[in-house]
Amino acid sequence: MTTQAEQLLGARVTGSDGKVIGTIEQVFRDDADGTPAWARIRSGKAGRFVPVGTSELTSDGLRIPFDSRKVMAGPNIDAGQHMSAAQAEEIRKYYGLAVPAQEAPSREAASRPAPARQTPSYQTPARQTPSYQTPARPAAPYGQRGGRPGDQDWLVRQEERLHVDKETIETGRVRLHKYVDVEPVQETIRTFHDEYDIERTTVTAQDRAGGDIGEEEQEIVLYEERPVPRKEVVPVERIRLRTKRIEEDSVVRDELRRERIEIEPDQDRSHGPHWR
Repeated sequence: MTTQAEQLLGARVTGSDGKVIGTIEQVFRDDADGTPAWARIRSGKAGRFVPVGTSELTSDGLRIPFDSRKVMAGPNIDAGQHMSAAQAEEIRKYYGLAVPAQEAPSREAASRPAPARQTPSYQTPARQTPSYQTPARPAAPYGQRGGRPGDQDWLVRQEERLHVDKETIETGRVRLHKYVDVEPVQETIRTFHDEYDIERTTVTAQDRAGGDIGEEEQEIVLYEERPVPRKEVVPVERIRLRTKRIEEDSVVRDELRRERIEIEPDQDRSHGPHWR
C-alpha cells in the first residue's frame, strides 16, 4: 500500500461492521521502508491502533478488515512519536497478522559444504632454550605516548540535532443548529365600539298638537372595531460557520546529547608528550 501519511491524517475509520470508529490522529511509519504501517485513531477519550497495510483508503476514509469491537478492545499502547519493535509486535499478534519472515539463505550458500573440522594436534612441542638477552622495549603504537598519530587514531565527537516536524490532528467539531423559540409580544392599537344612550328633551309647540295613541319603535345599529393579528416571515440575518486559522509560536522542549572530549594527562610522567 503506497498511501502517504498526509492522506491518512484526519481520515474517518470505518470497521468491517460498517460502524465509524473514529478519526486518525497519528501515523507511524515502518522503520524498514518508511511506508505507513500503523495508525492511531481517536474515538472519544480512547486511542487505539489499526493496521494500515491491510486496510483500504476510500473516498469516505479508511476501511479496515476488523469490526469496531475488535479495535476498541485492542491494547492501549503509549507509543509517543515512535513505535518500538516490541509495541508493533504486540499489536501484530493481537490482530493475528503474519510476522515478516527472515530472508532464507540462497541455494548456493545452502549447497556449499561446511568447512571440515580441524583435529587438534597432540604432538609435544619442542622445548625451547631460554634466551637471556634483554628483551627490546616494544614500540609505542601510533597515537599513544612516544608514537606518531595516524589516521586510525582520530576520535569522532558526535552530538544530537533537534528536528521538529508538524502534524495536523482533529481537535474538535463545531456545528450550527437552528431552533424555533416562541416569545410573547404585545402591541397597543386604538379601536372603537358603539354604545346606546337615551336622550330626553322637552316637547315643542308642534308636538303639543297631539295625535293618536299607538305603538311605535325605533332601532339603531351598534358597531365596534376588533384587532385582527397577521404574521409574516421575513429574513433578517445570514449565518454560517467557517474556520479561521490563527498562527502562534509553540515551544518545543527536549534534551540533546553531545559528546565531550577531555585530555587526561599521564600521572606517572612530569611532562606531556612531545609531538614532532
